[in-house]
Amino acid sequence: LKLPQIQKIMMEFEKQAEIMDMKEELMNDAIDDAMGDEDDEEESDAVVSQVLDELGLTLTDELAS
Repeated sequence: LKLPQIQKIMMEFEKQAEIMDMKEELMNDAIDDAMGDEDDEEESDAVVSQVLDELGLTLTDELAS
């Protein structure tokens, strides 16, 4: 291989790597949107705990019965 061929291959490799990175980012965003953020789960847990506290229950009491 000559230098111009190697340069062409390297440029194509970089281009494909950038495309792959963009696709990966899009996929990760789509998965995050579909699965919901972890913050939502923490918020849900907090709401459930608050409701149980208002009812005078604890999660361990419920699990024990």
